[in-house]
Amino acid sequence: MNGLRRFTGLLKEDLKSKMGMIAAVWYSMGMFCLVFSMKTTFPTGEVRSLYVGPANTSFFAAMVLFGILMGAGAFRFLRSEPATDLYFGLPFTRRQLFVAGWINNLFIFAVPLILCRLCFFRISLAMGYSRYEESVFSVWMGCLVSVLGFLFVLGLSMTAYLLAQNDGYRIGLFVLFLAGPGVGLRLSERMLEEISPSFYRSELLERLEVYLSPLSLLSGASGVQDYADGVYWLLEEHLPYIMVLAGAVFVLTAINLVIFCIRPAERTNGMFTFRFVEWVVRYGCLILAGLWLASGLQVFAVGGFSGALCGIAVLFGVPVLHGLLNMILAFDARKFVSAKWHLLAEIGVMFLVLALFSTLGGGGQMPDREEIRSIAVTLPALASGGDSETALEQMRIEGDALPGVYEWIEFICEARGREKDSYELLVKYELEGGQSKYCRYWLPGYALDTFEEIFARKEYKLGIYAALRMDSAKYYEVRWTNGTEQYTLDLDGQERQALLAAYQEDLEELSFAQIRLRTPLGRLDFVSTKNQGDISGYIYPGFSRTLRTLAHYDIAARKQIEDYEIVRIVVDRYLMKEGLLYHVRYLADQQTITAPRKIGELAEELYAEELCVDQQLHQKDQNTEYTVYYRDSAGRTVNSVKCLKGL
Repeated sequence: MNGLRRFTGLLKEDLKSKMGMIAAVWYSMGMFCLVFSMKTTFPTGEVRSLYVGPANTSFFAAMVLFGILMGAGAFRFLRSEPATDLYFGLPFTRRQLFVAGWINNLFIFAVPLILCRLCFFRISLAMGYSRYEESVFSVWMGCLVSVLGFLFVLGLSMTAYLLAQNDGYRIGLFVLFLAGPGVGLRLSERMLEEISPSFYRSELLERLEVYLSPLSLLSGASGVQDYADGVYWLLEEHLPYIMVLAGAVFVLTAINLVIFCIRPAERTNGMFTFRFVEWVVRYGCLILAGLWLASGLQVFAVGGFSGALCGIAVLFGVPVLHGLLNMILAFDARKFVSAKWHLLAEIGVMFLVLALFSTLGGGGQMPDREEIRSIAVTLPALASGGDSETALEQMRIEGDALPGVYEWIEFICEARGREKDSYELLVKYELEGGQSKYCRYWLPGYALDTFEEIFARKEYKLGIYAALRMDSAKYYEVRWTNGTEQYTLDLDGQERQALLAAYQEDLEELSFAQIRLRTPLGRLDFVSTKNQGDISGYIYPGFSRTLRTLAHYDIAARKQIEDYEIVRIVVDRYLMKEGLLYHVRYLADQQTITAPRKIGELAEELYAEELCVDQQLHQKDQNTEYTVYYRDSAGRTVNSVKCLKGL
């Protein structure tokens, strides 16, 4: 009983030393509620900041900020030896001191956070932004995720504070903890791309980046990068991240407890509490900087990856990095040429790391036919087909169609680096074991016509055209534009479905030759009224069913730039200066055309820039920009539109 009373007294004394932080947390949460309660309407375009679930950006920022500050200030007595001796001389074990500080930090943040989130929810209910039965679970999950995220950041900050003995080094160590894993994995991916031109993506590296990068893990657990929150926040999508986050909190807390218990009370030599931390920082920073330097030098390589440049990066770059690290770790410029044995070890480590990447670089090779269950293929130059990543996930070419596509990739496409007049081709292989393998190839310009046999397949079109995957237009409104005018069509459900059916039939008959030679006349946008996602599709000159249906609703869908009353055309000509590392584009000349004959001749070759989505296939003049000033269909308003000219 006396022990419990003494520990309670310890908690009170620790709280007294953190009154400033208590005031800051309560003030911040109070301001959140005040600002939120002052909103009387739901602003157009404001998606997340008014929501009450885990993905609220304001609470996410507060979670990270207070986690950093409270982790760094958890044990302020360690800043001076007299205060440290005083605290360690109290009738408490180090474990009790740590637990008291950790518990107080938890309650200092969690109590006002939960109360503020519940106030948010009540205000949201009163204003009609959400309904109780739909959002209450998301509110409580928001509290849980925010507390876990706070404890995670608190643990990282506390670890940096306990392992370093100088504020500047503590900040640097925390930044290394926070950004190092993500940067390292991105550099690894970049090196694999340099070594193997056919390497495109690695699901393993992407998964590791999500779970090992602290900011990515926090983002995945909360869903802060998503636009869905409140009732639209789904636990099953974020549960794996939350479980990993909870495990990371437990591990970090245990590590910090051990460090706190064994940490020397007196200041040690150097900038870190333990010698091994200096080695971890040294070799961690060396590998990150070495990979960045080795991959950066590949810009100067001719004909693909250069092992010689990697050797130069190691032999000439590592000694410089070694000297800089000596200066930083010792905080002494005179130490630049010290620790010669470390230099030899660092050179060996970098050669070993680069050799490992060279071995793994063969991972972009084409798998055997027997290993493949299905294939997805996209041509990024075909931008009218939508996002390539989405298409790779939606497309499945399998069964009898699989051998033909496999042979086409094997014999037509090239796995070496990009060459002049070639097109990037992205391929996803789904293997029999359930894994996915992503590769990048290059389709030679002279063989572009052969892509027709891929484009004509039903499975391919289903993958790249979202409109073909639509079953119903019931919960969509239809908008049309030709780049100069746009209208929302006043159609009932049956009429919208008929228009969708006509457009899908035209898409099914669309050939790759039309894509290559013709610019779209316009675009249809199916805009969801039930948060199902908007879907767009381009209208080509050969889409007779779609054009006929639109004409029935008095939409002049065949109308082009030349059919408008043009007042003038302003021509901006640009010049491009190309350098090894950068390009400069600047305005060289401007001309205004007002003569009716010249306007008429030029307008026949102009296309609204908004519709020039496949410029690499149906080539346009990229160095000249045309601004067309025209009268609208009513003839009373002069509008302008940016245009490009066909070559």
